[in-house]
Order: sequence, then C-alpha cells, then structure tokens
Amino acid sequence: MSFYPDYLIQRLEEIGKKNIHTLVLWTKNPLNIFKNKSLRKYLKTFDQLYLLLTVTGLGGTPLEPKAPETDTVLKSLPDLIDFLDSPLRLALRYDPLIEVVYDKKNRLTNIDLKLFQYILNSLHPLGIKRVITSFVTLYPKVRKRLDKHNFRIIEHTLEEIEDFILKQMTPQAKKLGLEISTCVLPEITSKGCIDGKTLIELHPQKELCSLIKDKSQRTSCHCTKSVDIGRWFPCHHGCLYCYGNPSLKNR
Repeated sequence: MSFYPDYLIQRLEEIGKKNIHTLVLWTKNPLNIFKNKSLRKYLKTFDQLYLLLTVTGLGGTPLEPKAPETDTVLKSLPDLIDFLDSPLRLALRYDPLIEVVYDKKNRLTNIDLKLFQYILNSLHPLGIKRVITSFVTLYPKVRKRLDKHNFRIIEHTLEEIEDFILKQMTPQAKKLGLEISTCVLPEITSKGCIDGKTLIELHPQKELCSLIKDKSQRTSCHCTKSVDIGRWFPCHHGCLYCYGNPSLKNR
C-alpha cells in the first residue's frame, strides 16, 4: 500500500470484491490512503477494512531510516479511524521489540515503557482497543545485515521479553482499556493478528468467515486462514531487521 498502490488495486480486482469478507491491510505508512485518490476511492468500496498499523517508535531512526516518524503516523490516526468507520478496525502493532547499539556507543530500543506509554496515550482517546507486540526474529541474514551496518544486538531471552510484556506493557495498557495481544510468542500467544471471530463481529452484516487456523504460518501463529495477496516487492523503508525485504538481501 505504501509503495505499490496500483498493484494492490490490480490484485484485488483479480480476486473480486464478492470473494473478500474483510480486506486486512498491513503497513507502517498509511499516508497513501490520503495521498492517492484512486486507492482511497477503491478501498472505500469494500464492505470491511481492517488495518494492522505498525508503529515501533523507531521510525526515522538508523534502524528504520525511511519509515515515517512516530508522531507523523500518530497524527494520522483520527483520519484513519474516520476512513475505517470504527476505531475497532485499527490494531496497532508495537512490533518488533528490539534493542541495539550502533557506532559503538549509541543505543536504540523500543523495549522502553516510557516510549510505549507515549504511544498508548495517543491511542486511548480515539477508542482504539488493541495493541499487538512481539520480539524480533533474528534470522541469520538479519544478524549478518546488522553486523554489516555496525549494529550490535543486545540479546534478551524469551523469558525476559515475555516478562516485559506481561508485567510492564500489559498493566499500562489495561489501565487505558486496551488489550495486549502477542504474535508468535509460544507461551503467551492465544489470538492471531488476523482473528476471524473479531472480523465477524466487526462486519457490517455480521457475515461469517473462516475460523480455521492458518496452517501455512509458523506453529505458534494463531492467525485465521486467509489469502495473502502480496508479492516480494522491495520495500523502501530500509528497516535493517526486516527478514522479508528482497531489496535488503545483499545489503
């Protein structure tokens, strides 16, 4: 959506609107919804949109050099909610949790309760109810890329990350009436990012959809079965921890 709106429209036309219960959009930069009139007009023809919006708190930093800065995305939330017709159709992904040191002395992390609280404070007044989080997956190619750019990963055990989520992030979210979900953390994940039950409840006609677990995903993923219409196009945000971007493969 950020870089290939024409392709998105083309793929959706191939599938046909009648075959789509909910169009689930994933993005770090939703601004094309407002900048690209053709995309905006086309998306409004669907019965239901659900937006998984990633805000790590690290946009514009050396880890995510071309991703939009946190405040830029947070300021767009009221317009996004208006576009989606409900704050419940927007879930914010504070994901992945990561901590690095670069240039030998500079530290970057979003395993930071103050940063998380700052983002929560922007969500609460708008009626957004769901935040999804997880820990960075350090595939060999990700480690190699980070090393190449002189980033040193600060290692955290899965137990430490789960402790941070359960004992620090979750209480802060609950105070504001927000739900914390986790993604592929085996011991504490119980709900998928794409959750069929939620999509049925939010659908204007309460139309039924699949509730079957998507077996094509990782074992600890709880997402409902869906059709991925994306392709491995280069993403230009340049996030150094990305495991899927072909444009970063040999960088």
